[in-house]
Amino acid sequence: MFCDRCQTFWDEAIAKAVVPNAITSCEDIRWAAHEVVLHRSIGALKRSSDAPCRLCRIIFSTPTSYEHSTILQNHDESIDVVLKIDPNKGPHPVLSAGFRKGNSNDMLIMARMVGSCSGLLKDDDLATSLYRSAQLPNDHTGSDGALQLAKYWLNKCTDTHTACRRTVLSDERSFVPTRLLDVGDGAIRLIETEHELEQDSERDFVALSHCWGLVPIIRTLKDNYEAHRKSITPDALSKTFREAISTTRQLGHRYIWIDSLCIIQDDGDDWSKEAATMADVYQCAVLTIAAAHAPGGDIGCYAYRDGLLELPFVIEVPQADSAHPPHKILFSSYGRVGALGGGDPVLFGRAWVLQEQLLSPRILMYDGTQLKWECLTMYGSESSPTSGITRHELYHKSIRTGIMDDKEFFDYPRNATEEQRGYDFWPRMKHQYWCNLVMDYTHRGMTKSKDRLVALAGIAQALSRHTNNSYWAGLWSDHFTTGLLWYIAHNENFQSMKSFDIVKNETVRPEETIAPSWTWAAVTTPVMYAQTEILDYDRICKVIDVGVSGGIEKQTGYATIRGHVRTGYLNPIYSHYIREAVEKLPHVTAPPPTGRKGQEYATFKGRLFHPNDYFIFSDAHPNPKRNDLSMEHVTRQGNFRLLRGSFKPDEIIDPTTEITFLAIAQQHFGSSLESLIHTHDDAAAIKVHALALVPTDKPGQYRRIGLSIWEQCAWYGYLCGWKDERDRRVYRPGNYSEDGYLQEDSWWDWLARKLWWDDLEAYDECTIGAHDHVYTSNTLPDRAKYHGKIKVEERTVTIV
Repeated sequence: MFCDRCQTFWDEAIAKAVVPNAITSCEDIRWAAHEVVLHRSIGALKRSSDAPCRLCRIIFSTPTSYEHSTILQNHDESIDVVLKIDPNKGPHPVLSAGFRKGNSNDMLIMARMVGSCSGLLKDDDLATSLYRSAQLPNDHTGSDGALQLAKYWLNKCTDTHTACRRTVLSDERSFVPTRLLDVGDGAIRLIETEHELEQDSERDFVALSHCWGLVPIIRTLKDNYEAHRKSITPDALSKTFREAISTTRQLGHRYIWIDSLCIIQDDGDDWSKEAATMADVYQCAVLTIAAAHAPGGDIGCYAYRDGLLELPFVIEVPQADSAHPPHKILFSSYGRVGALGGGDPVLFGRAWVLQEQLLSPRILMYDGTQLKWECLTMYGSESSPTSGITRHELYHKSIRTGIMDDKEFFDYPRNATEEQRGYDFWPRMKHQYWCNLVMDYTHRGMTKSKDRLVALAGIAQALSRHTNNSYWAGLWSDHFTTGLLWYIAHNENFQSMKSFDIVKNETVRPEETIAPSWTWAAVTTPVMYAQTEILDYDRICKVIDVGVSGGIEKQTGYATIRGHVRTGYLNPIYSHYIREAVEKLPHVTAPPPTGRKGQEYATFKGRLFHPNDYFIFSDAHPNPKRNDLSMEHVTRQGNFRLLRGSFKPDEIIDPTTEITFLAIAQQHFGSSLESLIHTHDDAAAIKVHALALVPTDKPGQYRRIGLSIWEQCAWYGYLCGWKDERDRRVYRPGNYSEDGYLQEDSWWDWLARKLWWDDLEAYDECTIGAHDHVYTSNTLPDRAKYHGKIKVEERTVTIV
């Protein structure tokens, strides 16, 4: 594994180290600084690298291609290759290598890290797999050497990881998909499992997760179904399919499930039937192969690379008693193996793939130049076989664990104290995880907006087996009112997801209605929930009845709710996600987020405001005379004012349309004059979340058109708290420069604001104690809290 020079380096370094008799972790060894000239020329380094010496190969790969072609181009020149171990970089020693002119101290390339200690290697099976991976051909991720680790991960998980075994079915082997590809030694063919798999025969199968891409791939259709039953030639398969089948065979399995081939794609009934079993397909697959880096079937799973640069290497430290085997210390390689960064693989930007990620108990991921592994118990890669970093967020892990667990999902942890059980924090937190999942899902790319419900149905179906909650078109019954409070954001994105194609998403509503208007599935855009607030919502309405009917692809439904209702008119500022507004109403459409608040402001009648801070509202018709109802006239001459809060429209709204606002939830949400830190005590102002509704053609029936958020007691007709809150006020256009920076008020601006300039705010700042802020949770508000001029009524409405 090492050349003589590298082995001598390690022998000397170990001799200098203080090694105790008993070692429980690599931190028990106290290494000393050690430095040597490993080679005297680049030619000598390269010859040792080609031998191959593992460490010399890593060092040779460390310089960039530019450095190799310039500074290090003469392989016979006298250049010292300096290798050293540094024990002063924390508890784990670091290896570094640099290049300097021969017999001098002039550094040509400063020392760079080439390896670091990553722990004791106690698993003999892993040690054997790593040894074989290094000895076998390993020039691409599908090679025999690469798949040694894949076999180790799979066997380790199936043999020892109890958390990765399903508890839903008493026998995991009881489910097999309707069809599978038989990829045994004979011809590749499609089989009907009911008739061609005996109950006691081999029933394990592998599933494939992949991007279909722009290049057409082979599909099973009505007219080629019988031909596929006989055989499918390898040449007809995409590169991704061929390589996934090769991996399946190398791992010792005979059957693989591939969606485009195992579902009859032009048979709507078959597609619906098979889509309903998607949860079981991925949950029951012994393994899911993920072609993570491939945007299409023509790219394939495998990537060429030097496998020896990806793998960690092992150092043996002798024990004091020579009769005992040496300790094995694992060092991770840090050679220059490719471009840094790059974000998530393209596969995980697809909406359909989210359920494949979460439902699969085990995933073997082809991610560029590395094989990676994910299961509930272990995350690994070729460079860190058992200590990789998961790409799953906390909400992913929680839901994934909940799917595999045998307890109520929306419940407290088993070790929760009585005090913790006295508050519904944990059920709310679990629901927040679901809301995070919805945000993640809707920010991903989806080719067909009609798949909005069905592409998440597998996760919902799997989770439904672990909760008494009913699943109503994307919302859970015990948390229904909170689930209603989604919105299309003005300037927020969920994390860094960039896979949703805004330009191609031409309409905010799908061509065919697939869900009730009150669910996030009723729109085609990314949606958001207020992540930092969702745990503090107090319900202020009563859900009378909810009904949903239909299949997993399309559902109709209603929600009958009793609560406080206000009416009024809006002149909305639209999200950039609503493409109809971008095309027709660019002057009232918020730009994409820039990270600079001053570049996201909207203008109304010469006033500058942020759409997250104010919305344009009128209690009465904006043009009572109704002599000119054009949008331009109503905006210019109407009696609209600015109200504290925000309005997030779901669609384009006529400013002359009367809107019914139904209050759903509220919370205490105050702040001080000079601080952006919010408080939630009983004295703080009240923030109300209300659905914006318009009537349908049926009496008493409404549909949702947006979400309104009324801050600082605006719902009750007051402006409680500080009007001149820090970084939140109505500005004059000159207050912000073109590049988005705030210009503080001059003395003249301050005087104008105080004496005569109208900021068009609807309410004046009220005195402390103008109305009571204390309220009882989960009941309709006290009518005494409202300002006398506010018209509010208690009403039962049905939303469809």
